[in-house]
Amino acid sequence: MKKIILILFFLPIYSYANFIALNNGARSLSMGNAFVALGNEPATIFSNPAGLAKINSFYFSGSHQNLYGISNLYNDMLAISFPTPIFRTGIGIQQVKLLDVYSEQIIYFSAASIIRIKNIPFRFGGSLKLESAKVMNYEEAKNPLNFDVDFGVLVDFSDNFFFGYSVKYLLEPKFKFISKTDQLKRQMATGICYNWRNSVNFLVDYSWSENKSKWNFGSEIWFYDIFAARLGMYDEKLTSGFGLKTNYWIFDAAVMSHQKLGSTYLISIGLLLGEQS
Repeated sequence: MKKIILILFFLPIYSYANFIALNNGARSLSMGNAFVALGNEPATIFSNPAGLAKINSFYFSGSHQNLYGISNLYNDMLAISFPTPIFRTGIGIQQVKLLDVYSEQIIYFSAASIIRIKNIPFRFGGSLKLESAKVMNYEEAKNPLNFDVDFGVLVDFSDNFFFGYSVKYLLEPKFKFISKTDQLKRQMATGICYNWRNSVNFLVDYSWSENKSKWNFGSEIWFYDIFAARLGMYDEKLTSGFGLKTNYWIFDAAVMSHQKLGSTYLISIGLLLGEQS
């Protein structure tokens, strides 16, 4: 019954794209996707590309999810960051796919840098995106493809207080499948992160678009910089999870509860070759 309900839930997006169910990684989800002001891992590409400027080395992160346990409903993410002499750069892919029925995908090409004003670090970054959506096995579907842009800023006001701002879907692309044309509205978000004793993060994001707004809340506590416990609130749904970290490998797990569909689980694996700033 849950599978039937979820498939019916996804049916409206077959006539227009919305890109709202994409995978931002397990760490972000476990903290309610309140990630605009944190951004020290490759998945920051998806929430605030300025966060790439916090990463000084090669860093890989990827995850695969079967939404609500449905074997043919995939939600995947891959993000890679790597430094260059001038910029911190990254590539990311997000895809949600109902096998043989429908898929949405975004490919990101991102770059970020840092300047200092009165000894305050200002990080800024942007992403050039290729957004696509496809209805399978339906000859009249248009299967649109668009270019788009994201932009973000990240400011360290002190050693433990950070502010972030991002704009997604800056070009407000239009998608047409069969008879309906829909436009992705520009989405803005601000966020703050307070770090306590280098082991606890408290995060709050506020995001808004033309006709709606929402709050996201998250927190994490690290024990000996090896194990993290996390809790968050995303779109009125409770999220939680944990993380494990070694010198090179990062493992993150998250669970999100839905009142009608139950719980869905997400696992991410990361490889870090170097240090974060």
